Amino acid sequence: MEEHLRGVEQRSQALISGAGTTPYDDDWNELVSAIAWLHDIGKLTEYFQTYIETGDRTAVDDPQLTYHGTFGGLVASVALMERGLSAEATAAGFYAVTKHHSVLGNFHDQIGDYHVRNKTRVDDTYELASQQLQSIDEIAPDAADVVIRKATDGAYSWDRFVDDGTGRSREVLQTLADVIEDDEWYGCALRAWSTLVAADKMDASGLDADESAPSERPSTDRLTNHVRSLSTTTLPDGATVAEYLDHPDRDLPNQTASLEQRLGAIRTAANSRVTERLQDGYQRGERTFELTLPTGFGKTYTGLRAALDLADVRDSRVVYALPYTSIIDQVDEQVRGVFGVSPQDSAYTKHHHLADTRTALGSGNDAGERYSTGEETLHAESWRSGLVLTTFTQLFESVAGPENVQSTKLPALQDAVVLVDEPQAISMDWWGLIGRLVTHLTEEYDATVVFMTATQPRLLDRLPYAPTPESLTDLSADAVDLIADSPRVEFRLHESLTGHFDGDRSPLTLADAATEIDAATTGETDALAVVNTVDSAAELSETLLGDGTVALGSELLSYWRERDTRGFEPIEYLNRVAACHPDPETIVATLTTRLRPRDRTALIDVIDAILDPDVDTPFDSIPTITVSTQLIEAGVDLSFDRLYRDYAPLPAIVQAAGRCNRRFGGDPAPVTVWRLDGPEDTNYIPSQQIYGDRSLLRPTRTAIGELRDEIGGSELPESVVIDQGVSRYYDALHDQRRTESRSDDLVEAFDEACGEALRNASLVSSDYPTRDYLVLIDDVESETYSQYREERDDGRWSQARASFQALKQTLVSIPVSGSSENDAPTAITVSERDERYDIETGRGVIEETVQTDTEV
Repeated sequence: MEEHLRGVEQRSQALISGAGTTPYDDDWNELVSAIAWLHDIGKLTEYFQTYIETGDRTAVDDPQLTYHGTFGGLVASVALMERGLSAEATAAGFYAVTKHHSVLGNFHDQIGDYHVRNKTRVDDTYELASQQLQSIDEIAPDAADVVIRKATDGAYSWDRFVDDGTGRSREVLQTLADVIEDDEWYGCALRAWSTLVAADKMDASGLDADESAPSERPSTDRLTNHVRSLSTTTLPDGATVAEYLDHPDRDLPNQTASLEQRLGAIRTAANSRVTERLQDGYQRGERTFELTLPTGFGKTYTGLRAALDLADVRDSRVVYALPYTSIIDQVDEQVRGVFGVSPQDSAYTKHHHLADTRTALGSGNDAGERYSTGEETLHAESWRSGLVLTTFTQLFESVAGPENVQSTKLPALQDAVVLVDEPQAISMDWWGLIGRLVTHLTEEYDATVVFMTATQPRLLDRLPYAPTPESLTDLSADAVDLIADSPRVEFRLHESLTGHFDGDRSPLTLADAATEIDAATTGETDALAVVNTVDSAAELSETLLGDGTVALGSELLSYWRERDTRGFEPIEYLNRVAACHPDPETIVATLTTRLRPRDRTALIDVIDAILDPDVDTPFDSIPTITVSTQLIEAGVDLSFDRLYRDYAPLPAIVQAAGRCNRRFGGDPAPVTVWRLDGPEDTNYIPSQQIYGDRSLLRPTRTAIGELRDEIGGSELPESVVIDQGVSRYYDALHDQRRTESRSDDLVEAFDEACGEALRNASLVSSDYPTRDYLVLIDDVESETYSQYREERDDGRWSQARASFQALKQTLVSIPVSGSSENDAPTAITVSERDERYDIETGRGVIEETVQTDTEV
């Protein structure tokens, strides 16, 4: 035990390095050192030793005596006070030790279980603790004395605790319950607990202390050189735009310069200036920033380079968070290409619920030998890498109310640079809590947070308890001016939408929408139609799939069955489709999150190949129509000739338009905004169904209405929409929500230490419960699932976890009308003629309980 406790102390010290003091002026090193020594003292009882020997808690008269967390917490409550720590730090340490094998609940409810007088449950708790105390005193008093003296730096001993008895703990906890009232305490307790949990797991897995420190980072120089290699455009004075990397404040070319020259200058200057200003802001003590650039101006590389540069200065890490896993895959591809890393490298972790989150520690043959020890999984899940690519869910839900394993990543946030990409995708229900969490991250962890997007929601600006972000670039106006001179798109308000605004027109049917799209998409052109529900996507696709039209996904399942484990080759697949369907008149592709991640990624790769002018495919001369739900709107690097968007919040419309004419080529591409009706035999209007209850359409109508009146028509210039329109939308939305004055239940939960309430809150809201399905197509997937079931039934959990990881690309989570009997995924084996999985229209799993009137 002493070896383990010393190891936990060393790892705790490494994890808390740089934290300084608690909000109550206690030294964090003292607090985590003390709880590291105390957390397992309850294992010294004969009861726990019997459990260790037998593996059976019922081998003792009362199985409750085999649990050690509560007893450890009671000892900690006195020992930490004796060490001289504040009441608040003592309470945090008590809670961390008590809960180090579970989760933090609602503190003020749970603390009553330890001090309320004449309560049977409380008396029973202390009776059990007294028996454990007596057992330790009989069989291991010397070991207990070492533990307590180490924890208190000699200020307390086992003999004194025996003399005081558990009644002293009861008195201390009564006092602590009365003093824990301020809004900083939950964050303090969360940090103490997460540090202990992470250190405990690291020691148990064999992750060395030096490996628990920040890992190496991907080289910033490689990204700088990559940006330089892209900055070859020659300026009017003969220099290349790469000059802005060395001279950020160099004057931009004026309007007489070419589009290419102006665009290259703004992109490169923004990259360089943002990097410089982030450093300057940090040195001045600023910790919260905004990076706002229109789509197509290099935001990803700009934010990533600035963040890595600051992480180099701070010797910390970059946490890059995105809203959807579909976007993460694309950013992951960019990271791999630029830095020459994989998600298994110690410098880089890709972490979301579908990712294979492991790190190959060691080097050479040693890395391979250690690949499945559990150490590599913990290294990745605890975000020890220098660059972590993850989701909003993993980041913000973990900071607010994590599960036990989720908490291991929190120590990694010390001094971290956190990039929040596409923050407009964050649910409004979480805006208040995001502001509270940003305050917590910047003040407690000294983290730096950057919100970056083309449509900045300004979600912190009006919150009284959140910092106002500092802008990192003054080039937004230059970018808007360039777009005004060389617009990429033009927003066209369809009569179904303007008629709705004027109160005299019904929504457009999906059949009529299909007719308009089909008529406009001819020759070598391509179109994207973004709709609001899976139902709409499926029916629109079905309508488009008439005679002479081929579904792009029609051969994909057969392709998987023949290739098994081999990788996906877009051109090979397109040649297969062409061979099976010669001379098609139109190609139709459908994207929804009801498709398996494996299938959706493959379809995006195929669409990208068709749209890429530098890639030859069998369908380059065939009109292509892509129908998608909102998943395509943020971060997916595809560029279509024309776009159709169902009525939605204005930022979503702007984000969708970013998938159109991304290369600034030719005349402005048309972006038609219309108001669609629901599918036949339904009684809902999709825009109202998805956004109406959240009142997101009202500010959209206000902003568009004002622009329409000012311009005097239904064709809105891109520069006006992305600048004035988005700004007016968020002004109207904040006014509508009364952002400055509204109370927020989640913020109150954080301030009042309601861990259970926060843990049950979800960034991903749904009107229906969800059920997970494993959709098995080929023999390898079916064999892997059989292996997983066998390993799980045999209790081989490590192997079962690895097998399930291999199945995650077949996993879909689907809203259903009824609750599930259990949480285990439902496996569906889809044969050649099976119709339970529809890939062509994007419906995915076909079952009676599946709901398709939902977004994404």
